[in-house]
Amino acid sequence: MSVALLGEMGEWSASTRFRLLQHREPLRVLLGGVDVYLPDDRPHRREGRVGQVSFFASHAARYLRHWQMLRRAVPSYDALLVQRGLYPLGPGAIASVVEDFKGTVVYDLDDALLEVKPSLASKSGVARWLYGSQQARRLLGRADAVTVSTQALIEMLPANLATRATVLPTVPDPSTYAQAEHRLAGGVIGWAGTSGNLLYLDHLRSVAEAIQERGLGRFEVVSSKPWSGAASFRPWQLDDERDLFARFAIGVMPLPDTAYTRAKAGFKLLQYMAAGVPVVASPVGVNCALIEDSGAGFLADSPAEWLAALNRLLEDPGLRSELGAKGRSFVQRFADLEGQSQKLAELLRG
Repeated sequence: MSVALLGEMGEWSASTRFRLLQHREPLRVLLGGVDVYLPDDRPHRREGRVGQVSFFASHAARYLRHWQMLRRAVPSYDALLVQRGLYPLGPGAIASVVEDFKGTVVYDLDDALLEVKPSLASKSGVARWLYGSQQARRLLGRADAVTVSTQALIEMLPANLATRATVLPTVPDPSTYAQAEHRLAGGVIGWAGTSGNLLYLDHLRSVAEAIQERGLGRFEVVSSKPWSGAASFRPWQLDDERDLFARFAIGVMPLPDTAYTRAKAGFKLLQYMAAGVPVVASPVGVNCALIEDSGAGFLADSPAEWLAALNRLLEDPGLRSELGAKGRSFVQRFADLEGQSQKLAELLRG
């Protein structure tokens, strides 16, 4: 059996790595031939209007090249596993490659793509269209089966698809993560994520300032761009991922309470836990269950609750070590990668 794995974004994307590429080798064992097709989606963006025009012109050319390549390659396969979309922005027309496909289509969704992202809420109608849900809606319409990262996403699907959807949480392989050591009081309070999610940190602006003033710890942001709050900045590099989280004394995941964020899979928390790092998170969506079931940290809502939880962990390395061990043990039980690959193989067989 021949299968093509189609991703919306390149290997830089956690969605691509952990919901597509992580299953490539197991699916080869279970099914036979498996090939991966990812777009070239990272053009350099210069400042100014000329840079903006060049950026979107480059995206348009890459979109068209990827569409043409997929039209040639896709018809020769027996089944497709499509993760999120076929290109990260642009018209839904590229989805016609999948709509015309004669074999089995499994569509994987790990974000509430049918909802407007918080980072786009204040943008123009053109921006919301450009980065919008047209590809996702067309792919959902063609899917023979749907996999999602949370139960909340199933509840957002049309009724006819919800009955055919399967929850497969986004999980890291804990065996690949270096382990944090909690020997001393204080340390780095870490957040890692895409630049589009930096706005989630704004809820902690006063907290970060208070931590910095006390001098026992500091915030560090790992992303493609720095945050404007009181935090040091570390550019994200794919090669750093194995050792990155072990540098943290605490991992944080602040979120506003919206339909979009309630559907998130808590993957950032699982990465912190895989590295033996205790966590503090907003009580939004699956975050509540992950922290309550693992015992790996605290839920915090108001800035005062955040500050109290962070200070408690900074002051007590023994507590951090205890909670970090609980989190890693939980991820080892929770990350059923073998079971996920077997389920995907079953769906791809039709």
